[in-house]
Amino acid sequence: MAELKPVYDEDGVCLYRGDCAQVLPLLPSGHGVVITDPPFSERTHKNARSGNKKSVSSRTSSPINFRHVDDWELTPILSACARVSKSWVVANLDYSMAVAYEHEPPKGLRVMRVGAWVKTNPMPQLTGDRPAQGWEAIAYFHKPGRASWNGGGHAGNFYLPSARLTEHPTEKPMPMVRQFIEWFTDPGDVVIDPFAGSGTTLLAARELGRRAIGIEKDPSYCNLIQLRLSQGVLPL
Repeated sequence: MAELKPVYDEDGVCLYRGDCAQVLPLLPSGHGVVITDPPFSERTHKNARSGNKKSVSSRTSSPINFRHVDDWELTPILSACARVSKSWVVANLDYSMAVAYEHEPPKGLRVMRVGAWVKTNPMPQLTGDRPAQGWEAIAYFHKPGRASWNGGGHAGNFYLPSARLTEHPTEKPMPMVRQFIEWFTDPGDVVIDPFAGSGTTLLAARELGRRAIGIEKDPSYCNLIQLRLSQGVLPL
């Protein structure tokens, strides 16, 4: 990829279609704050079922075909995020990877805290042989040096339902993403999401007066993001 050509570029929001491992090296160093949701390991969501009832394609509950990224793939991507970030990298992660990164973080980052998002409407476990995975880890990474944030004495945990507005199986709730942006960025900052997915981070950034850069590999999700950005909010 010789140059970046966004598929969407309006109102301070740019979206690039491509592999973030190839696009991130083309972004300037210290350009913004990374807030993202990488694909989880296959084991985490094995035999889970989507509960999305409101979606662009009007799908109902169906088994999820999760794309996953193993730790050997994700670690260098998070190191690339460290380069483009000026301070924080906030990522929803597989719990096992979040714990592992506390002991051996990606190059250029340190784990400041591991939080949790406890879901009030978790996806059921179809096998019936174990409890459903009802929470996700949140890794709050920071680059070496003094850290600051806008959260005061708040804890980095959330107790919220999963979002069910689009066809994306792991869409994150808007209140949580907005809180990430308010806590870890200031007005005028650039929010970078290398796994843009359903586009919630880009929408939240625009609503909060931040510029945003998204990267998404899947063409269908790129189309979904552009639709959401052009409409503002999908009709319920």
